[in-house]
Amino acid sequence: MKLTLLRHAKSSWGDDTLRDFERPLNKRGQRDTPQMAARFKSRDNLPEKILCSPALRTTQTSELFIAALQLDNNIRVFVDDIYEAQPGTLVDAIATHGESVEQLLLIGHNPGIEYLCAMFNGGERVSMPTCAVCEFEILGIDSWREIANAQARLSWYDYPKSQ
Repeated sequence: MKLTLLRHAKSSWGDDTLRDFERPLNKRGQRDTPQMAARFKSRDNLPEKILCSPALRTTQTSELFIAALQLDNNIRVFVDDIYEAQPGTLVDAIATHGESVEQLLLIGHNPGIEYLCAMFNGGERVSMPTCAVCEFEILGIDSWREIANAQARLSWYDYPKSQ
């Protein structure tokens, strides 16, 4: 089983009348997302299901990622609890919505995504700048419902400014 964590792409702070939930991607975020999707696609590990925060910036990130990967929008599920979630809530979302897929992608926000990466990385911090991707091989479980008890191995990590 593979779990990929993606932090949303760079968002705009240009309109201070917008609530945090409503902030869109800025030009850099719109540029970075297809580039990161292409790097991800080169690994031949396409998700079978995408769990996504319903915030505008994560929604837009998911749309660009799905388009670049040429995936069907039907694999995306919006999970309200992912917005501003801590690791335990993210683990619950994975356990609840993972079902029987082998490759799962979760698109969310910091600091929760970064803390979840550290949790799966044996407590070692993994920096998750905007549009960073962190992929884990999940070991020792047969179902996402058991994710809280899983062992994980970091198999790939990348972010826009790494190249």
